[in-house]
Amino acid sequence: MSLKELTMQQHKNAERQKFASILMSGDIPVISYLRYLINQHACYNALENHKEFQLPDLRLSRSNNIQSDITELQMEFNVEQEKMLTKSTVNYIQHVNENIKSFDDFMAHVYVRYLGDLRGGQMIAKKIPGTGLYYQFQNPDELANSIYRQLNDNMANEAKLVFEYATKLFIEMYDVMVSENEIK
Repeated sequence: MSLKELTMQQHKNAERQKFASILMSGDIPVISYLRYLINQHACYNALENHKEFQLPDLRLSRSNNIQSDITELQMEFNVEQEKMLTKSTVNYIQHVNENIKSFDDFMAHVYVRYLGDLRGGQMIAKKIPGTGLYYQFQNPDELANSIYRQLNDNMANEAKLVFEYATKLFIEMYDVMVSENEIK
């Protein structure tokens, strides 16, 4: 089985979350999307500044683009970014910093996050508030290939964990939207 097949169930579970459908709907409130970006920035920043490993192609880096999107959107809001981090994001950062001990584990995170941005992120980019620099890549096929060349099926367990963190984030994002009356 391929890595994609080995992680299919976790991938589908993440996509089925209510927040994911709101993100894809084109109706996400700016504050909700801003909160999501702040959490994504923290996750990507942890990966991109890992003490041992780096991206297979530095053009994949997203944290600066995400920060630009945050800066653009937060002009409308007075938010403290640290207070917008979810429990799953804090736990994810801790996992990245303490538990990624091999290049395969690191690449499992790259596989889930960056390939997701290169592929599915292109659909999201058309539906979100703001410029959406987060989802803009130069030479996306070349960048995807830089990831594909590094993958193997032994990454499945770590990739499943990354999908589980993404699923938890989506659940938390939706719960905050409900508690803050941001859902239409």
